[in-house]
Amino acid sequence: MSLKIIPVPDTAEARERVFAAQRRKCALLNVLFYIFLALSIAGFLGAIVTIIVFEFKNGMASQLCYILLGSFLGGGAVSGGLAYLFSRLLKDADEARLDYAERCDSAESFYVGEGTLATFEKDSLLLHGENGSGKAIRIPYAEVRLFSVCTRTAPKEKGEWSVVLELPSRYLAKDGKAGAGEKILVQTDAKQRLFDTISAHGLTLLGEKQGQASGKKYTLKAKYFVPVADKRRRALIMAILGFAVVAGGIGAIFWNATIGSFLAVIGMFLGLRGLMDFRGAKSLFSVYEEGIFWRDANGTDRIFLKWEEVVSISRETVGGTPVLKVQCGYGAYHLPDIDGVYEYLKETAPDKMLG
Repeated sequence: MSLKIIPVPDTAEARERVFAAQRRKCALLNVLFYIFLALSIAGFLGAIVTIIVFEFKNGMASQLCYILLGSFLGGGAVSGGLAYLFSRLLKDADEARLDYAERCDSAESFYVGEGTLATFEKDSLLLHGENGSGKAIRIPYAEVRLFSVCTRTAPKEKGEWSVVLELPSRYLAKDGKAGAGEKILVQTDAKQRLFDTISAHGLTLLGEKQGQASGKKYTLKAKYFVPVADKRRRALIMAILGFAVVAGGIGAIFWNATIGSFLAVIGMFLGLRGLMDFRGAKSLFSVYEEGIFWRDANGTDRIFLKWEEVVSISRETVGGTPVLKVQCGYGAYHLPDIDGVYEYLKETAPDKMLG
């Protein structure tokens, strides 16, 4: 969906009323999302319990089983769809609320952090808090660089677009104490109003340009896995305990069908989750024809970098740990130096390698 533009009233009182209404709208959508998510989970769990109960209660009417099963599955599916819908509406409403708050400050203001705005002035960039709070910092445009960045968490073209601002750290350091040439990076959402502002001030936007997402599948060339022993051990223990609960639940069904069914469902969930965690308890470094991909064992740290973004790759030691420093125009990523990866990259992308 395109960004909804909320008109900015003329008076401060009217602006605050609109902003309060937007906050209430986001809060309501958030509550509705969690309600329907819970109903969806309950519906599918109810369907599983129904199957188990009627499997062990052959004397009960099968028609009732089909009615209950259909009701639970249908209710779970409808609730899941509504939960997804409200999550999308919440995301759009939150983006519109933040954009409205930016425009209440200035047509050329943009959030670059929690409660911090960057306003494009005639000759400089002004960093300040909401409603004029905090210390205002002006940085001449000559010392600011702007990058268009697409953050990809999977080896595909689609990703989250943002604009990264590179600023001299001395302006933000206490008492101006910072190393010569040190830079910091701040990020703001990519939106047409920002692009228009950058163009209006005659500034150059570096980095990857937004375009039509390609449906082309990326070509995998090599994979390197690193199993995580501790995570695998915990996952295996969970799987064993889960299937033990399943066995206990099946036995308990003959004593109390409802209690036994719930135990079996919970145990099955834990067992399958343990098996999935065991299978995924490994970090992954992949090399594609289009770039490189890193995913840690938890799946929380994942990044795909296209070769066009990468300036150089070198070996370094950080805190006694060997890492690969992947230098991009807007900053550097430090990825684990897995056995064989550096040597393979020297063969396949020698123009990017240092040393």
